[in-house]
Amino acid sequence: MLKTYIFDDSNKKWIEEDKSLLYHDLCAILDEERNIIYLWNGPKSSQEKLKKGYSLLETLMSYYPTINFKLSILKKKVPSDIQDRIDLMLNKIKQEEKKDYYKFSRFTTLRLYFILLLGSIIFPILSYLNLVSSLMWTKSNINFEIGAEAYNNWLLISFILILISLIFFSIMIIIGIIEIEYQAIVFSLLGVLVCIGLVIYLQQGIFLFLFQGGSSSSIYYFRQNDIVEFLILIILGILVFEIPNTIKLISLMKNYRKFIF
Repeated sequence: MLKTYIFDDSNKKWIEEDKSLLYHDLCAILDEERNIIYLWNGPKSSQEKLKKGYSLLETLMSYYPTINFKLSILKKKVPSDIQDRIDLMLNKIKQEEKKDYYKFSRFTTLRLYFILLLGSIIFPILSYLNLVSSLMWTKSNINFEIGAEAYNNWLLISFILILISLIFFSIMIIIGIIEIEYQAIVFSLLGVLVCIGLVIYLQQGIFLFLFQGGSSSSIYYFRQNDIVEFLILIILGILVFEIPNTIKLISLMKNYRKFIF
């Protein structure tokens, strides 16, 4: 028959416990059939705790005056029945660790979140690359020259891509709430807020820049510096949510690869 005790460091005594065990615990397993006390020092426990517990084993053995116990400090080789008892008592903490490690509990929401997350990272990048194409516009002294229709299409493409990202982030918030995944909620909310700001900003259309001399209803002239400042502002906004969500994507692929693919 096995009996288990955990060392209470603060009160300097052994307490009988047969339900759960933590990694920082020092546990004494009494085998009354073999007349052996097995000492298990958890991976997060200390040698100091082991010494304290060891010094107070006599008090524990005094509860069994008819048994002359031998002492065995468990290291690599552990009897199977003793290992089974340790694993059983560690099961609760292992389940908690698994719960913390795997935040998603459904294949459907996991895969949907992965697809949306990937899209919400790619689409803003495509949107920005489209905006950067403005640096290839015809140059006229210190200005850029662009046709009215080309300008409207230029903004419209980026607007649509950011709008799609906004929709993706909104759905991801719902998934995060369903799965109670706080990191997904926070990172997605960050994306929603920035994307809303970008959508409102891009909606200004022709009023984004000051028209320069020579502009007409069909041809626009904008200062090159204004375009560069605009691009810097946009990339700073995008990076606010791109960086944390990219980190989240890498973490997701690392932890859930076997469930996603």
